[in-house]
Amino acid sequence: MRPMGASARLVAWVGSLCLVIAVAGTLIDPGNIVRNLRESVFDRLLVWSPRPHTPSPVVVVDIGRDALAANGPWPWPRDRLADLINKIADAKPAVLAVNILLSQRESSEDDLPDKRLAEAIARVPTVLALVLDPAPNSEPSVSATVAITGDVKMPGLLVTPGIVLPAAALIAKAKELGIISLPADEGRPVRSVVLLAAGADTLLAGFAVETLRVAAGGSTLVASTPPQVLRIGNRSVPLPPDGLMRLHFTAQSDRSSRTLPAEALLSDNIDPARLTGKIVVLGASAPEAGGLRLTAVDPFMPSVEIEAEAIEQMLAGHIPQRASSMQWKETVTGAVLGVLGILAVIFLAPGRAAIAILALLLAWAMVAIGLSTKALWLTDPVIPVAVALFAIQGAGLAQFGVTYRQRLAIERRFAFHLPPEMVRRIVENPGEIRFAGEKRIITALFTDIEGFTALTERVGPEAIISLLDRYVDTVAGIIVENGGMVDKIVGDAVHAFFNAPLDLPDHPDRAVACARAIIEATEELRRDRKITATQLGRTRIGIETGLAVLGDVGRGAKRDYTAYGHAVNLASRLEGANKRLGSSILLGPGTVAALAGRIPLRCLGKIAISGIDEEIEVFEPEF
Repeated sequence: MRPMGASARLVAWVGSLCLVIAVAGTLIDPGNIVRNLRESVFDRLLVWSPRPHTPSPVVVVDIGRDALAANGPWPWPRDRLADLINKIADAKPAVLAVNILLSQRESSEDDLPDKRLAEAIARVPTVLALVLDPAPNSEPSVSATVAITGDVKMPGLLVTPGIVLPAAALIAKAKELGIISLPADEGRPVRSVVLLAAGADTLLAGFAVETLRVAAGGSTLVASTPPQVLRIGNRSVPLPPDGLMRLHFTAQSDRSSRTLPAEALLSDNIDPARLTGKIVVLGASAPEAGGLRLTAVDPFMPSVEIEAEAIEQMLAGHIPQRASSMQWKETVTGAVLGVLGILAVIFLAPGRAAIAILALLLAWAMVAIGLSTKALWLTDPVIPVAVALFAIQGAGLAQFGVTYRQRLAIERRFAFHLPPEMVRRIVENPGEIRFAGEKRIITALFTDIEGFTALTERVGPEAIISLLDRYVDTVAGIIVENGGMVDKIVGDAVHAFFNAPLDLPDHPDRAVACARAIIEATEELRRDRKITATQLGRTRIGIETGLAVLGDVGRGAKRDYTAYGHAVNLASRLEGANKRLGSSILLGPGTVAALAGRIPLRCLGKIAISGIDEEIEVFEPEF
């Protein structure tokens, strides 16, 4: 786990800012983007997990295109509807719910077809349809059908100034009136049916509710708290603040199995017993009837099927719910996931962070999907994940910027000093270098040119710079090729370390091999015809192995990663001692001990070194 440094704090600030923006956007929700996305997700979840089929007393009598072909175009005369309802009444159903608005015609109330239809309706407990009207109208007032007890709160209740009623003669014979209006935003599918709504200053019940009430014996509907429910006889249905009930459709095959064609009933091709004691819902699926609605499972679902689904849901107690506080809980969840994701970006390696973040987000999505489809508590699996991802993406981009900046800085700092493969290691794992300081065993290598001061007096400045450029490039290239680090270049001298800043196996052996290669290359350079005239001196090298302190020294941009210690000082003095001994490479006791006889050496005796009390034994490698 990486410590919380300045770069990590920057990543945390950027991620937190993105998280605040995402949370605010979710709560403000301009243009209902979040709401529409959430509802679409719930649609998909409920479609992928259809409501389980259970035995149901609901039967749909459908006026489809075949019925129109056999009995005339739509709208049917009231006589023909009376014939169909009489056929249904003969079977003695528990209740008949007519999902067709039988509005008042221009003819007088004593019109014979209306009387025949009213007589047919009177034969069976019937629920007729009314619709909500967004404009005031002159329809007669109706009595409230719902009693309220307790502190019932419905701030989102659907309210319209007007209603459209069936013909008065039909109302007189019907048991109840129910709202068949199906609220949906423009271009959005029907997702709910009305439990309660207000029209023409009256609190009214939905079509499915009234059908269930009549089937239960016509008891009073009661909206009560706590919990906030609508009591229909001995059943209780959760009553949301908007007075709507979320739909959860069964599979197509289950919907088809409860549907009977109206033409077959009119022609006596159906056993009446299939309707006996049932809740019969009469409606039209023919497009001419204008009752087709967009739903999540079918773009052309007849409204009669929608109401039949709602009745079955209430009978089975299978009603998806969403608590009013759920949006806040989901927002908090998204914020928590975002914070955890930001921390993963900061403290974990990229691969582990990705795995941890993916696991967190998938865990929430699976929990939310399970709650929505199994427990029927509609819980959003997407928006909290989107909030978290927005914050994590912001933190990730900031982390990328920090890492890229560090990479460039590392490459600029070490590209000339280290082998490319070592630079790659540092770039990929910058934490491997302890810039603040560390102790480690290194092999120091110092080079110098014999008689360089006199050379500068013999040769012009341009020639000196050109010569040094070629010389240093040669020496530094050999050091890098052998795995060493070029620490610094001081005039004609090159300082290098092996086993720094990263571990380098057999670094004493590599340093000696590097020294040999430098001597061979620089001697070849001295023989070059362009350089011979300058009388370039021999290269002298000192090498010592031992404990050193390494780290960044300096201020601001003027920082230098270097080493300090006895081994470094001794290597520098050994380089100068070559002048006394006439040698090219001198090895200190630390390097000789580390080599352990792996390279043939020649002892040059003991010499006194400035700053060291006792004489030391020095060696040179045999070529």
